[in-house]
Amino acid sequence: MRKDTPYPITAWYMGLLFLGGPLILLYHTFRIQNILLSIPFVVASGFFLSVVQVSPPGDHLRYRRLIKWKVIPYNQVLECREDSVFGYLRIKRYVPPWGKLYFTRAQVGTRWDSDVVATIRRRAKLD
Repeated sequence: MRKDTPYPITAWYMGLLFLGGPLILLYHTFRIQNILLSIPFVVASGFFLSVVQVSPPGDHLRYRRLIKWKVIPYNQVLECREDSVFGYLRIKRYVPPWGKLYFTRAQVGTRWDSDVVATIRRRAKLD
């Protein structure tokens, strides 16, 4: 098992790519139709830019968005599941912007790795 999930550079790249949609739609025209068409692109880019990297090293869980690692005790974890390509954590306090921490998972062949999710669930006693 890997100690860390993959660094979310691909998710950030997708976020920046999705931010291009509103820029194209709003270029020279600020009509209401273009603004409404931009909203899904802005929400999608916000999601991709909020994906974190997770590391379950021992008696606590660590995560980071950019550079600084933050620590969460396992007794604060309420839920940890897989959601298609990403995994997610729900903890006792609200974590902006979605209320959950969405994290990257490694791809093993044609499937997505579940080892990190299983490790977090076991250490947080969610099974």
